[in-house]
Amino acid sequence: MNSERRSPDRILVVGAGVVGASVAYHLTRLGHEDVVVLDARDRAGLPGSTGLAPGFVGQLSTSPELTALARDSVTTYNALSGDGNERLFWPVGCLEVATTPERLERAHQDVEHGGRLGVEARVLGPAEAVALAPALVDADRVRGALYIPSDGAVDPALLTHRLVAEAERAGARFVFGTPVTELEREGRRVTGVRTGAESELLRAGRVVLATGIWGPVLAARAGVRLPMTAVQHPYLYTGELPDLDDTFIDAPITRYPEHSVYTRRHGRRYGLGSYAHAPVPMTASAGLGSAELPFREEDFGSALTRAASLVPAFRKAPVGRRLNGAFAMTPDELPLVGPAEDVGGLWFAEASWVTHAGGVGRQLAHALLETGAPLVDPGRLAPGRFAEWSDRRIRTTALAHYQGIYETH
Repeated sequence: MNSERRSPDRILVVGAGVVGASVAYHLTRLGHEDVVVLDARDRAGLPGSTGLAPGFVGQLSTSPELTALARDSVTTYNALSGDGNERLFWPVGCLEVATTPERLERAHQDVEHGGRLGVEARVLGPAEAVALAPALVDADRVRGALYIPSDGAVDPALLTHRLVAEAERAGARFVFGTPVTELEREGRRVTGVRTGAESELLRAGRVVLATGIWGPVLAARAGVRLPMTAVQHPYLYTGELPDLDDTFIDAPITRYPEHSVYTRRHGRRYGLGSYAHAPVPMTASAGLGSAELPFREEDFGSALTRAASLVPAFRKAPVGRRLNGAFAMTPDELPLVGPAEDVGGLWFAEASWVTHAGGVGRQLAHALLETGAPLVDPGRLAPGRFAEWSDRRIRTTALAHYQGIYETH
């Protein structure tokens, strides 16, 4: 890629995972014609957190901001599915299983909480919950369940490829196999990026980092600290089961909040993840080529064994792949969306999951183009909101949220 003169209208997005693709998609939907997206990977691969995500899209959260972003993501994903193409969002609903009277009472509170945030929910009895997901709900332990019918699931890879295709169709340019090595600065402003071994320069009026766990690495090269911490997370699949077909999913996502476990169907397999272990942080580096890390039995083995014992489908099924994937967390669980505090021309769409990527893309696109009303108060997502915090406090506070990451009230 040859050095180019700076284009004040060009918006350059670094990272073509689900978040970067969503930013490009929403920018082009708003009519912006000069969008360039760079990614070190090839077009087919998804080595970041996107490629490892279980694909659950749950809308109800403790935070009104996360709920608003997730609800808008559902709107975006449904719109992408609405043109006769292969479905991207499967509105199968979510069950939050209560195994104690206290959690069942909490489910009733969550119905009220959801109503205030525009998310319909209701409480089901034990038999109703089992009937909706007999392979995932333990009939001997369930006391009832919170049911959110508008939640659902996506295939993260298919979703990302569709966002890329739609953004390209509207004029965005995606350049794969092009690692960004530096952010170019002139004074207190980022004016472009350098790419590849030959350090070629590509200029832009604004640069957006949407590189997930690698965000702090690039931001630091422009003298900016990103207040996020990468953490490792285990996920387990069964082997393929002969009584299942290739249907993407036909049962609700099922969570056991008291046990920090979630589970779902993936075609011919079931999968589950657990947060019921000590958080295991990690530090991304420029040389780390994937968000998937070695699975360490001492870190995750007992947590997955306990999780599997909760879910009927896992008790006799053959064990399949076990993976360890890293994702980013912030001290308040909210993503980092907006401009850098002290460096002009640099913007962020970081620490976001598939659940919120559609909303984050829309939020940032409107902010970049200074059009429309934001989904969320920009100050609540401002990347500089932890400027006075020490690195240690950021890390410790973020990790303390790990086990309660799916709490809803």
